[in-house]
Amino acid sequence: MSTIKLNDISLHYTTHGQGRPLLLLHAGWGLAINGFSYQQTALADEFHMLVPDRRGYGGSTRVDHLAADFHWQAAEDLLALLDALKIDRTYIWGHSDGAVIGAIMAIVQPERVRGLAFEGGHLYCRKPRSIPLMKELYRDPTELPEAARVKLAKYHGADRWQQVIRNWAGAWLELAELDGDLYRGRLGEIRCPALVIHGRQDEHTGVDEIEELTRRMPNARISLYVDAGHSVHDQRSTRDACTRQVRDFLRLCSITG
Repeated sequence: MSTIKLNDISLHYTTHGQGRPLLLLHAGWGLAINGFSYQQTALADEFHMLVPDRRGYGGSTRVDHLAADFHWQAAEDLLALLDALKIDRTYIWGHSDGAVIGAIMAIVQPERVRGLAFEGGHLYCRKPRSIPLMKELYRDPTELPEAARVKLAKYHGADRWQQVIRNWAGAWLELAELDGDLYRGRLGEIRCPALVIHGRQDEHTGVDEIEELTRRMPNARISLYVDAGHSVHDQRSTRDACTRQVRDFLRLCSITG
């Protein structure tokens, strides 16, 4: 475990395995929920995995608010992390908000990203099917199931986890007031190959939305898991197949790029 100072914040991160760099980016509740623990072991023979807590999460700098542009801010933070660690180019596997952030990194500095595994992500700022959940959790994070509350408290701190959830829900409620997409109309600027992974049972993003996102990326293809939900990589029935598919995709990226 390491912590590095970057301008006005500190980011906490862990590293796993040996080989080509692979940045693993967590979803909106942090690594406590739907983290990459399975992949950190399964891919350790081939990839040097960098797994950071984003600003406001885990062991990184605490914040009391995430703005509607938090995906773009996180992309800047993580590019600064790569600079500090002298990683010129990397693969990225992002889940949910992490997928959005990985795509933005590939927009802002396309030469840095060799391949993007985009899992359970989003296209539009406004997510009608998720708004009721966001409102409920912003009002009272303790509405989460006990198992989730225990994990979040252990990871983010018993005195902090509720603020983490409110930050996330509040940011998405701000985004719901906006039109357009999360990428400011720039998905066409992504140069690297992209594998878009999605569960047909995803409760946040419908297949039609993710198909439209895939069409807007020049070098993207979609892989749909019929019986999976929002977290294909962490669902017991699909995590092995998903991990093998991403490994194969990244290997192909190394040959073509």
